[in-house]
Amino acid sequence: MKQAQRFALVAVLASSFAAVSPSHAQMGGMDMKDMDMEKCKGMDMSKCKDMMGKDKKGMEMKGMGADKKSEAQHKGVGTVKKVDPARGKVTIAHGPIPTMKWPAMNMTFTVKDKALLGKFSQDKKVEFEFVERGSDYLITSVK
Repeated sequence: MKQAQRFALVAVLASSFAAVSPSHAQMGGMDMKDMDMEKCKGMDMSKCKDMMGKDKKGMEMKGMGADKKSEAQHKGVGTVKKVDPARGKVTIAHGPIPTMKWPAMNMTFTVKDKALLGKFSQDKKVEFEFVERGSDYLITSVK
């Protein structure tokens, strides 16, 4: 009788390991050890996509409530790090932006009108307003 109980116990343990192993094996290509999740603490994770180095294409959330927020005007203050006139983009080291629940960080924005690029120069401190349009953050005004 004891031998039958041991056999049953071994069979149960072996089947539980077999059930866990395939799910663990599926995670093989998903190494997250290099991701700095501390940067995203307290943030709306949908806003964290830029900091994670992900391609923003195809990440629009139409029909998921994002459309309402996308036209909200946000304000930021920061220092210009790079101006890319050919692409209509500017990189700013900005302070926290409470309306987006963002911490201070470096970020590249698109300008709504390329004429705004003349107001940006490297190392200049700027106050700017922007909107979220799809997967882009679009600067609409600058001082």
